[in-house]
Amino acid sequence: MNNKTGLTNWRKKTINECKAFPKYLFYLSKKQNFKSIIENGILPQNEAKDKKLKSQSFADVDVQKLRSEIYIYISNSSKKNLHDLVPLYFQAKTPTLSKIREQQNEIFFCKILSQNLILDPKVDFAFTDGNAASLITAKYHDLKNLNKLNWTIINSDFWNDKVDGKRIRNSEFLIYPKIEIRYISEFSVYSQELKQEFEGELIKKSMKIPVTIDTKCFF
Repeated sequence: MNNKTGLTNWRKKTINECKAFPKYLFYLSKKQNFKSIIENGILPQNEAKDKKLKSQSFADVDVQKLRSEIYIYISNSSKKNLHDLVPLYFQAKTPTLSKIREQQNEIFFCKILSQNLILDPKVDFAFTDGNAASLITAKYHDLKNLNKLNWTIINSDFWNDKVDGKRIRNSEFLIYPKIEIRYISEFSVYSQELKQEFEGELIKKSMKIPVTIDTKCFF
């Protein structure tokens, strides 16, 4: 057994020990970024800027500035800026989505099979027990710490009735260096119009990733 195989097996065993860990991880984006994602995969903000790729964000400017000043350790023990990492949510419905719910016709989710991505030895990661921009949020880079997350709130239908629910529900799984297109199992949208638009773009690229109208992902 080589080191890569051993790492993959250890990651799989450790994830399976966390029974609450979700089948899918979710990347939220604006429809204007769809073409870039199917051409380049999902890139961290800093890499997209370095490549001079045009992208649009729904994120608050002040929050993004704060995130640009936060550094965390990832699973290979290196230290990275939050904008060097791709942020994923454990659930589609989050306080972030709720805040921009009037824009749901303009946004979409990339649904990613969590184990497929995390078991790749070329992928490194970190994760948080709440919104990564919060000063009280704990950051982890060892899968053994998955049990420290509040899975009851992360996986519940509601969070507003829970203590610190808003911060906790926005817990993140952060990926380095990028998410290759092969790890996106599905695109989820809110409207038939956007579904048809995305399917047209995928046909042009001869790509067969399904586009679904998934009401469970939206408000």
